[in-house]
Amino acid sequence: MGMFVDMFFARIPLDGSVPSINGIVMLPVLVYGAETGAPMRATPVALIHTLWWAAARYLDDMIDTPQLARSDPAEFNRGVLTAIAVGNYLPLNVIGDLAVSDAVRYRLLTEYSDGCLDALSGQLTDLALNAETATPDDVLRNYAGKTGAPYGMSVALAAQLADRDSDRVDAWRSFGRTLGVLRQLVNDQRDLVTERDEDLRNGTATYLLVHLLATVSPARRAELIDLHRQARTSEEARAELRRAMLAADIVSSYAETIQPIIRAARDTLASLGGDPQCVTGLAGLIDEITLYYPQFQLR
Repeated sequence: MGMFVDMFFARIPLDGSVPSINGIVMLPVLVYGAETGAPMRATPVALIHTLWWAAARYLDDMIDTPQLARSDPAEFNRGVLTAIAVGNYLPLNVIGDLAVSDAVRYRLLTEYSDGCLDALSGQLTDLALNAETATPDDVLRNYAGKTGAPYGMSVALAAQLADRDSDRVDAWRSFGRTLGVLRQLVNDQRDLVTERDEDLRNGTATYLLVHLLATVSPARRAELIDLHRQARTSEEARAELRRAMLAADIVSSYAETIQPIIRAARDTLASLGGDPQCVTGLAGLIDEITLYYPQFQLR
């Protein structure tokens, strides 16, 4: 398990995900700090969030590249079992070691369990969602599960650790989920900008793709669906579909539909308030996400 986590951190600079990992670590720390003025006491929650994502990213890579399972089945099985231990059971030990009351520990365990189930449900939905029939709202609901749920879980864990009432915990959880949706949108953007095209290879129903299909004429939609089917195996089809998704008018209308999500994150944060320095830090996380790829006009 230690080697697994070391490998996760070693890969971060290589795949360009340093900002997202910084956000994963800092999010619960800043939320706890907003509530208490003592942010670093939430490092156990930051650890839980990081362990969860270390496992989730590994399993996601296994889904995206099934040939890995065929090339070395023993290593694949070992990796999957280790990911389950790191992401699902080590965090329970962290919660068990916290110096908190039994009531707070129970709420932490319940929050963690519910967040894991919501995230796994979202990931399963992601595997089943069909880009040709899904609506943009379908995709956003899915994002609120597969990426929003673990972000919401980490934020709610921080609020639970601060022993806040259920209404305030719910509001923080909502903020975290919204931030997670924005984070997933950036992940989609990175896949296109870097031309990795994993989503196109896997036929994933991303929000931008489904938005494109919902925007164009029926004739053009039929052409794009044909390209989408070819994209699994054709580099040429992937390049053409990518160009269509990144066309200026599509990016502009896409950005317009994302603005309410960004406003919701800002409004929730403003309504919650708290320690000014930590609230400013949380606002900075929103800025970091929305400015990560300026060409997508999310700011």
